[in-house]
Amino acid sequence: MAQTPAVFHATGDVIDYTPVSAVSAGDVVLIGTTPMIAPSAIAAGVKGTLACGGIWKVPQKAEIFTEGDAAYWDVDGNPVTGTNGTGAATGTASAGNLMGTVAYTTTAADTYVYVKLDAVKRTATIAGSVTATDITGSDSALGIAGLAGVGAGAGGSVSVTGGASAGGTGTAGAVSLDAGAPTGGTAAAVSVGTTNASQVNLAKASVPTAIGGPINASIGASTSAAGSSTGDATALPAGTAAIYPTTAADDTTGVRIHASDKVSNRLILIGNGVVDKILKIYAPSGGTINGGSANTAYSTSAGRGAIVYCTSSGDNTWLAW
Repeated sequence: MAQTPAVFHATGDVIDYTPVSAVSAGDVVLIGTTPMIAPSAIAAGVKGTLACGGIWKVPQKAEIFTEGDAAYWDVDGNPVTGTNGTGAATGTASAGNLMGTVAYTTTAADTYVYVKLDAVKRTATIAGSVTATDITGSDSALGIAGLAGVGAGAGGSVSVTGGASAGGTGTAGAVSLDAGAPTGGTAAAVSVGTTNASQVNLAKASVPTAIGGPINASIGASTSAAGSSTGDATALPAGTAAIYPTTAADDTTGVRIHASDKVSNRLILIGNGVVDKILKIYAPSGGTINGGSANTAYSTSAGRGAIVYCTSSGDNTWLAW
């Protein structure tokens, strides 16, 4: 059976357009979310054309545009020359719709920016694998998100894996996460698990974790030691930090680790704010420290704090140094 033939329609640099309201020559018109330009005036209800290609002089905001960067159309932007709120090109993605690529660098005082129109909408659904040499954002934020769950379904995971090595002596591909170069500005942080994560895992048990710089650990609210047993010792904050400072140690008073910190492999540091006194530390109710009896305190050296580690949340067993 013969294939149904394709038929040439147009060169593709313009599309037919019939406006509801009259359009002036040079007006930027949004077709969906794609900005196009009217080469000539079009009367209301009359078929005309809109350009979706070529290089155009577009009124710009008072910004610096760099050749090769993306340009966006802000429908109510303020042009350098003209009436405020009538629309202008911008380099800020969140302020408009992708229009094309800047052809020549401008200054903030320039009236126009030359834009190579690109009518391709930058939203796509891709099934299967994609092979690419590089991926570079043309927006102020390059997002990669997993598939959202439907109903009670789980969300899709996101994995970044280096390339496998080949041969008997090849080295596997590394994975690097880094912030952008500050180039005279302010360096940025690399954040992992700052919003929705319940836990951040680094390496499997047999893999060493190297930390090249200083460690900034979170510190919890200060706790005043009290009592003389696990029942009347003051509970530390509820699993909020890596370091818990304390006050009021007097050789008998103590603090109790909060049940929220009873998590296998949890490591916390408990500070003693009294220079010459012993601080008593109790495991969560019913727990043991260093193999001692249940609910028996671990006593620090005078003026010293302790490193405390949960070996088993189920058994409520702890080690302390």
